[in-house]
Amino acid sequence: MSRRSSVLVTGGAGFLGGRIAQALEEGGAAVTRFDRVAAPGVVAGDIARIAEAFPPATRFDAVIHAAAITTQASEADPDAAWVINVEGTRAALRLARGARFVLLSSIGVFGGGEAEPDEASPPRPASTYGMTKMVAEALLADATRRGDGDAVVLRLPISVLRTTRSGPPGAGFISDLVAHARRGARFTAPLGPDHALPIASVRAGVALACRAALMPALPARLLHVPSLAVSAAVAIAALEAEGVPARSLVDFAPDPSVETLVAGWPRRLATRFPAFSADLADADFGAILRVDRDA
Repeated sequence: MSRRSSVLVTGGAGFLGGRIAQALEEGGAAVTRFDRVAAPGVVAGDIARIAEAFPPATRFDAVIHAAAITTQASEADPDAAWVINVEGTRAALRLARGARFVLLSSIGVFGGGEAEPDEASPPRPASTYGMTKMVAEALLADATRRGDGDAVVLRLPISVLRTTRSGPPGAGFISDLVAHARRGARFTAPLGPDHALPIASVRAGVALACRAALMPALPARLLHVPSLAVSAAVAIAALEAEGVPARSLVDFAPDPSVETLVAGWPRRLATRFPAFSADLADADFGAILRVDRDA
């Protein structure tokens, strides 16, 4: 788009949505942030009733839908998961009115044990969160089929390195492990040392979300953020390589709830469309650590 693009980011006060909004603004876009959390510069409201927060004539060039309830919270409250992840997606899609609509979906749609699924692999969720994300993806596919939207699904792996934590370490514990080790604090990992999970940097996820929203021609309507297969052992080795004595700081006490949550998850996300992401994909976990350390 040659003129200044107008982009709505739902979940715009959250960890990932906030960074996407910031990146878009730095790139020259006019960004509107929507979130259930009231904050300066944020339009606050209920995602399932998002249309009520804007005048009827409001139009955007693109919508990046990052608002969602998390994996563990979805298990604790499946009704809220349906309202936010499914009804919220439906409401945001209607508000988009044919604008480019990017749904940030998740590795959680896979739970059948396929090691490295790509975009052609059938989703088989094994969690409430994964189920709601699969339904949200289907809403976008149906809107496209009907000609009602320019809808794109971008599936993300676990994002690292996160700096916020609202509960005990879960599937995203690698970020916690790194943060503890770097400040010399002990950490107990909820999975065994060799249990690999699909990981990508926040930088890669943010950049590819912006690309999916603003690139005029995309290679497909369903795209993966390619990931690394990272275990606690891999993270510890990378930290040791940069001089952090992580091996002596990390203990292991597998948590059955976390093991159940990630059972059947792939070790990494693959893609059939490498040209979309090749220049932004993470080289290795050490590279993610170096970028974070030098930021």
